[in-house]
Order: sequence, then structure tokens, then C-alpha cells
Amino acid sequence: MRKLATLAVLALVMSAQVFGLAAFPAGAADHLDGPLASSDGRLDINDIYVFHPGSPDGQDLSKTVFVMTVNPGAGVISGDNFANYSNYEFKIDYNGDALEDARIVTRFTGVLNDGSQRYETRFIQSGNIPPRGKIAVGKTGEIVEGWDGSRTYAGTMDDPFFFDLDGFNAGAMFTGNDFFAGLNVSALVIEIPTHWLTSDNIGVWAETDSRRAGRIDRMGRPGINTVFIPTNPFEMNEPSQKDAFNLGNPEDDQADFRAEIVDTLTLLFSLNDGDDDPSDDAATIQAIADILLPDILTVNVSQETGFLNGRNLADDVIDVELGLITEGLITGDGVDANDKPFQAEFPYLAPAN
Repeated sequence: MRKLATLAVLALVMSAQVFGLAAFPAGAADHLDGPLASSDGRLDINDIYVFHPGSPDGQDLSKTVFVMTVNPGAGVISGDNFANYSNYEFKIDYNGDALEDARIVTRFTGVLNDGSQRYETRFIQSGNIPPRGKIAVGKTGEIVEGWDGSRTYAGTMDDPFFFDLDGFNAGAMFTGNDFFAGLNVSALVIEIPTHWLTSDNIGVWAETDSRRAGRIDRMGRPGINTVFIPTNPFEMNEPSQKDAFNLGNPEDDQADFRAEIVDTLTLLFSLNDGDDDPSDDAATIQAIADILLPDILTVNVSQETGFLNGRNLADDVIDVELGLITEGLITGDGVDANDKPFQAEFPYLAPAN
């Protein structure tokens, strides 16, 4: 009975919300994770990825790729363009203090008559360490060759996230049906020489900032805000903290949100192991809380990438995270790959549907 209760609670965590004519998950990766982010799909971060080209086999460690997707269900639920004059940023930490040491910033113009947008991308490091400044000026829908072998692409692509959401909502009765098959996103893909990064061990998170409203969304690892931060089924009587999380900074995550991570994991572990005393799992829960916060995707760029060392497009992060938060009760959802094959060449994501 306790295992059934665990499945029921987890199904609630990943429950769908209705937007327009389509049901879309509030707990997918980071899609629609909070009221503020959900108000403008152009600035709502779905996922971020950091990997070496050639993933998962034959990786080229001399290059590092940063991917951010926005506009969940682009063209259906959200639009299919980027917010003009707003910032799309990858923040990079070089020394593990959860503070920005470098950033890659992209800013778009308004939509042109042909439906495209112009943009520029800058790489900025603290202390005026080169490279510093504009690395690419381009137009959406086109591959832009930048400085020192860097490349950028921005445009509509197939959503690289894959998950049997319907099976999860049915009480983890998985059928291997990919809910995200056929859905698009707006993708920003930036490839740089790895030697631009002044440390092998980096932490990465993404932020979107509106020119009018300031910060809108942030994300490091998949699912942190959507699963663990109230309001969620575990803390229905608490006020929502999802916007507060998105507006916060990684260096404050442990102080501000660790208790929420621990509360959720304690409930899940207690339901799963049949023991009403959650102290049995206290050490494991505390260790997982240390992994999940701060909400930063950690990467050793001197090694091959693969979740939890960065995140490749093909990584089955759902299987990894389900096993983690259910204490091994659920090991997979039956969806092991994206509905469309990823491209071997830049910009790597599958073409739009």
C-alpha cells in the first residue's frame, strides 16, 4: 500500500495543467514551472544542456555546447519567437562558489517582415580575461560562424525532452509513449572552444531577463523548481515560492530552499520503505539535498559529458531522477530516446516538426 501511495503522490507532482487547448506538464523538466515564467513562453526556460559534440560516443572535448530551450509547445501553446531586447544568458561559475565568473549573453531584435529576428551573442568573463565581447551577429534560422570557431543557432527545433507523462499521471503505469513527441521549442545553441573556459570544473545555469520586468526564469538541473518548490502536492497549504525561486540566486539556494528539498524527499522515502520513522534515510536525504542545490548543472569539461556531468541531448534524465527521488522504486518510464534522432552536426537538435 505504501508503494502505491508513493506512486500516487509522484503522479500528482508531475500533473498536467491546461493552457489553451492543450494540456502541458508543470513538472516536465522546467516547462511552465511558475506563474511568472508561464506568463510569457518566450522567456520560460524548458531545459538547458551542456555537452561536448559527438555525445554520447566519440566526443570532441575541444568544443563545448550550451543549449537553452524556451517556448514550451512552440506554435501551439507558446509563440515561436524570442523576446526582443531581453537577455538569454548562460551563467558560468569557475570555482564552485555558485557565483557568476563568466556569461554568454544573447539579445534579439523584434520580428522582421520575413518572420526572423536578428541577434547578437557576447561572451564576457570577469577581470577582462579574453575572449570578451561580441562573438556572433546573426539571424534566426541560420547557422552563424563566429569568432575563433564558435557557432550559434537560434530558431524553432523539435523539443529534445522525452518522457511518458501520461503514464506517470496514470500512477506510473508506463507504456513508453513520449508525451513530447511532435512538439517544438525555440532553441538557442552556442558552441565555443573549450579553451575559452578558464577552469575544467564549471557550474552552469541559465537565466532569462525581460527588458521591462527583470529576471523571469532560471534553471540548472531539470525538475528542481517544478518538483520540490511549493506550491506542490506535498505542501498545498503553503504559498507558492516558485517565482521566488526563479528570482533568487544559486548562492542562496541552500539557505533559502534546502528545507523544501528535505521535506519532499523525507515524505517520499518514508512512503517507499514502509518505515514511519524517516530518520533511517536522513543521511541519504541530506546527501541528495547537497546534490540538488544549488540549482546548477556541474560539468568537468576535461571529461566526456553525460548526466550528472553536464547533460547530453540524449541523456535519459527522467530515469535517473525517478530512481533518485523514489529510492529506486521506479527505474524508468519506457521512453529511452527522443522521438526524432538528433543531428550529428551543429546545431545537433532534431529539426522542427
